[in-house]
Amino acid sequence: MTIGQNLHRGAGNGKSPNRPASFHGMRVSLLALMALLGWSCASRQHAIASLALSCAAPSTAAPFDSSQVEQLAGVYALTLVADSFPSHGARTSGRLRLRVSTDTLRHTGERPLVGTLEMNLDAIFAPYSHDPKSVDPTAPGVYFDGSSGAFGIGVQPNLTDGTSTSLTPLLVWPEGFQGRWTPHYGIASIMNPSSGKPAHVGGDFCAIRMR
Repeated sequence: MTIGQNLHRGAGNGKSPNRPASFHGMRVSLLALMALLGWSCASRQHAIASLALSCAAPSTAAPFDSSQVEQLAGVYALTLVADSFPSHGARTSGRLRLRVSTDTLRHTGERPLVGTLEMNLDAIFAPYSHDPKSVDPTAPGVYFDGSSGAFGIGVQPNLTDGTSTSLTPLLVWPEGFQGRWTPHYGIASIMNPSSGKPAHVGGDFCAIRMR
């Protein structure tokens, strides 16, 4: 009897062909691997959330070097924390996407990175005059300004008195970067009612790499 006939007989009797014992072992191993990958992914997401919440830089963090800014391309969990009037202690979190620019401004060092930001900036009185989620290559929602050494958020092109928010990186490490955020209100200003003087607004930020 040939192997083909034996398989045919097994099917005719309503029985499955004999499978090697190793097949069942492979199936168990595959299920175990899938469970391990799921646990690993969940653990990584938990670690990212914890780092973003604490906004603490590791001891291995190094001073930011703007000449190496293109290494920051990636997707980040971004947290902004206010440490001043009018929302001291308030924080907001979102997703920052950065990619290497393909326009001519990259080659002049003016705009090496561009991207988008999905975040409720109003929660900490961080201003913007242009959509931070904009993917318009001529007016991206986020870009690194080589002259100031900071990321501009919500900058409206050709609007000299427009509002925006900047992120100035101070420390960087393989899994993220950290620094200060500063609002720009154009010709307007926020007054501190207790002092009657213009209020200092701003705070810290941290970006934890997701991929």
